[in-house]
Amino acid sequence: LLDSTIVGPLDLIVSPSDLKDHGVTNWYKLSEQAVAPSDCTQMIFLIRCARVELVEWVANQILADEAGGADRTYVVVFVPRKTKQCMECLNHSNVRANVKVVECGIHFFPTDRDIISMEMPGVFNDFHVRDNPSGAFYTAKALMFLQSKFGTFPTVHGIGAAAKVVIEVMSRLRREEQLSDAAKELKPTRGITQPGVPPVAPLRPQSKEGLVAGQPASGPGGAERLASVDEVIIVDRRVDLFSVLCSQFTYQALIDMVFGINNQSADLTGVAWAKERNKEQVRLSSEDVVYREVRDLHIDKLGPLLQEKAQAIQKTYAEKDDIKHASEMSEYIKKFKTAQSAHPLLELHINLAQSVRDAIQTDDYRQHLKFEDEITAQTAQTSLLECIEDWIDDLKPFHEVMRLLCLHSLVNNGIKKKDLDQTKKVILQAYGYEHLLTLCNLEKVGLLRYQQGKSGWSSIKQKFNLFPEDTTSDDISYAYSGYVPLSVRLVQMTKSVRGGWRGCKDALNLLWGSAEELKQIDEVDIAKPLAEIASPARPSVTLVVFVGGLTYGEMATLRKLSEQEGGRKFLVLTTELLNARKLFKSLRCEEVFNQPPVQASKAKEAAAAPARSGFGFWPGGR
Repeated sequence: LLDSTIVGPLDLIVSPSDLKDHGVTNWYKLSEQAVAPSDCTQMIFLIRCARVELVEWVANQILADEAGGADRTYVVVFVPRKTKQCMECLNHSNVRANVKVVECGIHFFPTDRDIISMEMPGVFNDFHVRDNPSGAFYTAKALMFLQSKFGTFPTVHGIGAAAKVVIEVMSRLRREEQLSDAAKELKPTRGITQPGVPPVAPLRPQSKEGLVAGQPASGPGGAERLASVDEVIIVDRRVDLFSVLCSQFTYQALIDMVFGINNQSADLTGVAWAKERNKEQVRLSSEDVVYREVRDLHIDKLGPLLQEKAQAIQKTYAEKDDIKHASEMSEYIKKFKTAQSAHPLLELHINLAQSVRDAIQTDDYRQHLKFEDEITAQTAQTSLLECIEDWIDDLKPFHEVMRLLCLHSLVNNGIKKKDLDQTKKVILQAYGYEHLLTLCNLEKVGLLRYQQGKSGWSSIKQKFNLFPEDTTSDDISYAYSGYVPLSVRLVQMTKSVRGGWRGCKDALNLLWGSAEELKQIDEVDIAKPLAEIASPARPSVTLVVFVGGLTYGEMATLRKLSEQEGGRKFLVLTTELLNARKLFKSLRCEEVFNQPPVQASKAKEAAAAPARSGFGFWPGGR
């Protein structure tokens, strides 16, 4: 029985055939309703430790089995670790003695060659709305896991409240590890000293400057341990909400906007050509050679390239008529097989690109782009709010309406009280009063609020050069058609500005949250010179961490930035892959309204409770 947030990501690392080879007969999503497999002797629950509410569902399943007389063994696997809160919930549900508890340290899933995702939806909402720092804590745990495998990160930069928590947790966990290692080193060993003579502490390795405190300079087997990551940059999603709300124009980002991409798969249900070809679920991974080449292209460049590839395949097919000698046949067979394998993939992406282009050529989409340009240029008129009210009356998709409304609020440091109150009233009347909590959450995270003083957007645009002039198609602003994501500009400024972030304090002060820097010196002072000697041409590797989500447009921009800089490669760790639809969905409070009424739940509990016997004057008899 699998946690619903793990089912999809698990498919990225384990295939169903692997599960069957290991004796798994059936698997289900864990739900409130118990399942009743007939011939099952063992039941394994795989759940995230951050979702404590699922422990009650585990208990419901076990108690239902006991009531039905089923004789099974139970194993609860917590990802990535078991917590005291989870164990207390098992005890409270009276099933702790029935289960074996196991930890499974899966911190992230590989979603691409340069992206690893923790697949933890809702971290932004948990941290900034519910004041729950568990997402930041598990991000720090994931970084510590990477650090244990690839060496200590020399420098860690962070900006935003969530990034600050991640850095603080990393520092604490590292101190705990150092104290634990020191305690092991100082532990006396039997037989190496005479009775009554105090044990001698083992000597620690020395660098040229002297003793290195707390950390050995050598790894397993005495080999020097080299740091594989040169720098870590942690970005809190709240620092740059503009990049989530602005339109993206890469092929991959547009597929995500139109159809949605979840676990490297796009859902094309309802698309005519996909239904005819039985391809309503399309896999979009880097294993697809055509997709890997075109995913980061601007939509305007996509069509000509796909057409060129189609003509190349047709030319290869036509070459068979020109073969005159047997020696030419072997070379042609190789080309033919390559073209034949690429043909169905190319056909898929031609149809998919056409569906995406049809979606962005509608009048509504063009009008949205027009208003978006006016908002970012701060030339939007009062007619914008009137148009938004018209869209609300027409019941346009909630996330599309809120995207422009929140972008307008962000850029102008809020909306006038009279106008915002009227817009909120229309939203509640059209979309339902359950969105009252959604509006409260949007206000809490600063996305939709009353106007408070002068806007700092023009200063942010100027200081970070978010809308560069005289750009070319190869500029890093291509993914957003003229806008450079603020998060990517922050990454770039760690190298492009003299002194890094220390050299642009005035610009950083304009953003939400403070900037942090953590220097982890110990063994790196020894390892880094050795790394430079071992591979002098090795490009530097920067790990960019997004706490709260990453957009496909930002990822494409980072790849383009790596091409331009030449000597720096980017590896991205994110809590999830995000777009505007997912952001607004995470800020809704659907679980509050899905709960049964209080009186109904009390009546249900009373009906399920055993009848009490007693005299009338005893409490049990009343």
